Amino acid sequence: MTYLIITIIILAVLGGFIFLHRLSLKEKENKQLKLKAKRILARSEEIWETIENTSTYINSADIFDALLAYYSLQIRQRDLLISPDDTQEYLGKIETFKGKLKDNQIKHDLTSDSEINQAKRAFGQASKLLRAAHNKKMITGQACIVMRNFLRKTILDLEVNIHEKLGDSAGEKNDPAVATNHYKYAKKLLIESDLKFEGKNERVREITKKTQILFGNIVADQLSQGIDDEGDTHDEFGIPKDLDVMAGNKKNF
Repeated sequence: MTYLIITIIILAVLGGFIFLHRLSLKEKENKQLKLKAKRILARSEEIWETIENTSTYINSADIFDALLAYYSLQIRQRDLLISPDDTQEYLGKIETFKGKLKDNQIKHDLTSDSEINQAKRAFGQASKLLRAAHNKKMITGQACIVMRNFLRKTILDLEVNIHEKLGDSAGEKNDPAVATNHYKYAKKLLIESDLKFEGKNERVREITKKTQILFGNIVADQLSQGIDDEGDTHDEFGIPKDLDVMAGNKKNF
C-alpha cells in the first residue's frame, strides 16, 4: 500500500512537471508568435508608408495594385499567427486609398535636392517591394520589369527637369557658369542612364542647344559691347577721335 501511494505521488509530481513544462513551452511559443506578428505588422506599416510616399509622384494603378496586394498579404500572414481585432482597420485603408488615387494631386516638378532624395527613397523602396511581389508570384517577371522601369524613368525625368529649370533660371540671371553646370548634369543623367525610351536623344540635343544659345547670346553681347566701346572712341569712319592715338603717341591700357 505504501509503495502504491509513493508511486502515485511520484507520478503526480512527474505529471505536474510535464504539465508545467508544456505550459512553459506554450507560453514561449505564444510569445514568439506575438513577436513575429508584431514584426510583420511593423513591416506592413513600412509598406504602407512607401505606398503613400510613392503616390506623391505617380498614380499608376498597376503599380499600386501590386503594392497594395503585397501589403494585404502581410496583414493576412499576421492573421495566421494571432487573432487580432484590428485586421479590418488595416485592410479598410486599401479601398479608401484606391478611391482617392485617381484624384490624387501628384508632383510633376521638384525644386530641391532634398525633394529629389525623398522621391528616390520612395521609388527605391517601391521597386524593392515590386521585386518581392514578383518573388511571391503575385506579378509576372515582365510586369515587374515594366513597373520598375517606369519608376526609374519617372525619377530620371524629375531629376533632369529640376536641373534644366535651374539652368534656365541661372541663364536668365546672366550666370552662365551655374547654368552650364546644371545643363551639363542634366545631360549626364540622360546619357548615362541605361533606360531606352522615345525622345531621349532629342532631349539631350535640346539641352545642348540651350547651352549653345546661352553662350551665343554672351558672345553677341560682348561683340555688341565692343562695338559700342569703339563707337565712343572712333568716328563714323572708324577713325580714332583722339589725335594722339591716331599718331601712335598714346598708350592703350
